[in-house]
Amino acid sequence: MAGTLPNLNWKELPKYPKIFFYLCAKKKIFALYLISVLRKRILAITGKSINIKHSHLNIIQMKKESDGVYKPHFKDYISFFIGDIKICIKQLRYIHKLRFKRAKKRGVFYMVFEPFRGHPGLADRLKAIINTYNLAKSNGYDFKIYYTTPFKLSDYLTPNKDWECSIEELEYSLQDTKFFREISWRERTKLKPNKQYHCYYYCGNTMPRILPHTGYKWCDLFKELFTPSTNLVNAYKELNIPPRTYISVHIRFVNALEQFENTFFDNHLKEQSQRDALIQRCKNGIRSIIKENKETPIYVFSDSKVFLNSLGDLPVYTLDNSEIKHISSTSGDSSTLKTFLDLYVMSQSQTIYRFCAPELYSISHYALLAATIGDIPFYDLDV
Repeated sequence: MAGTLPNLNWKELPKYPKIFFYLCAKKKIFALYLISVLRKRILAITGKSINIKHSHLNIIQMKKESDGVYKPHFKDYISFFIGDIKICIKQLRYIHKLRFKRAKKRGVFYMVFEPFRGHPGLADRLKAIINTYNLAKSNGYDFKIYYTTPFKLSDYLTPNKDWECSIEELEYSLQDTKFFREISWRERTKLKPNKQYHCYYYCGNTMPRILPHTGYKWCDLFKELFTPSTNLVNAYKELNIPPRTYISVHIRFVNALEQFENTFFDNHLKEQSQRDALIQRCKNGIRSIIKENKETPIYVFSDSKVFLNSLGDLPVYTLDNSEIKHISSTSGDSSTLKTFLDLYVMSQSQTIYRFCAPELYSISHYALLAATIGDIPFYDLDV
């Protein structure tokens, strides 16, 4: 091993109340956290990513984190434990609804997107839907989705089976109602029979092409639930782009070049020279893809109008960018349709590239979602 292992810094331990450490010790989680600190130090010394060359392109094949199989580190379990406590507290809001009588509808799993709560991006929402549907289906449960705000999901993804429901269908029975939190680290594969499950809280952090424990293909489950709406299909037809005849490139700048959304990812580049340099690196990445695929049209997708408007000197195609907004902040029909249209167009391509750089939001699963829906090759390209 190169280098020496530094001493463990006990100051790195979280400053939580004594009751927290007591509970952690009872569940043997605190010991795992200590191990995680050591593991982090070892990886800091020896951990190196391995780039796989694809011709002259510097392409990183999908890692487990990016191909949808999220493997939490030891320290993540502390966060999960705290998160569980917070969710339990939030779910106290439903206590006053609980009744002693049996639920009339049992053997049903409800995925509920409450209108008064903030929700993440489209990819996380759809990942959570498919993950819970996978669980419901494998346990013989009917599956329902309540999703009406800020837009009605069925306006863009028409049900292939009867999954729409109203909020009035939810029943709160002390005997039959079970609350479920969708998160990968639990690895729950079984539901109690003849109950009514409600999922209000989710993470949507997994998207394996083949779902473990059931063997179902992710894209097949998606197609069982959804088909593109008439409006979405018509919008695609108007583009006159034959499917599987082009390559898609997706670059998620967030706020690097301009203010796009309010988010935890603070990556704004203050200097114009920095922004220009990032644009040039991304354009050079596109040039390398063009060089490898001279006969194939290239479509570029991004959340940055500044970048899309800079592509006039490259032989690539872009879609109309007048309605680019993040799905969590949009309320207009045109911007929501734009989000779904970009996703649909990418899913119909032959290959998708996601650009990665320290300044970019390289962990975005939007492009990966499109590749998984279309069951097509997906690559990360370092720029």
